[in-house]
Amino acid sequence: MKRRMQHFLNMLPLDKIGLIIVLVLCASSELKAQFPENPNNPFSQLDDDKFKEAEKKSKEKKPKPVIIEPFCKNLAESATYWQISAENLQIYKNKGLGYTELVKVVLISKKSGKTVDDVIKKRNTEETFKKICQRYNVDYEQIKVETKKIMSEVKIYGKK
Repeated sequence: MKRRMQHFLNMLPLDKIGLIIVLVLCASSELKAQFPENPNNPFSQLDDDKFKEAEKKSKEKKPKPVIIEPFCKNLAESATYWQISAENLQIYKNKGLGYTELVKVVLISKKSGKTVDDVIKKRNTEETFKKICQRYNVDYEQIKVETKKIMSEVKIYGKK
């Protein structure tokens, strides 16, 4: 090995920096040849396909856990006849509805037979609850009264 290196160095006119670079490269390749790869090293066995696959998995969107506010939990527990979970109520709340709006949306959907999503779509098109109730043949005054009643029940329920 030394003889090959001397012969190689004699062939090339190198300055001191070039000589150091050549020595480091030769020494590092010699070290790599002496020590086999560690099978316990997780990075030694990664090839491009495995790396791309791992990167793809990490980029896949994982659903974020829904943090349920106390209001939605209390609402789901106090108004069990709705049969809507606290998590679903929180998802609707996260779509930009206020507490009172959330109660009204659910009441309108239950009385009209429409889905909560349909009522939310109408509400998001700047349509008032009064117009939505007229469209679905629901008494808006009754919705208002029930909303106030439910809101007071939920506030009391949360303090128990």
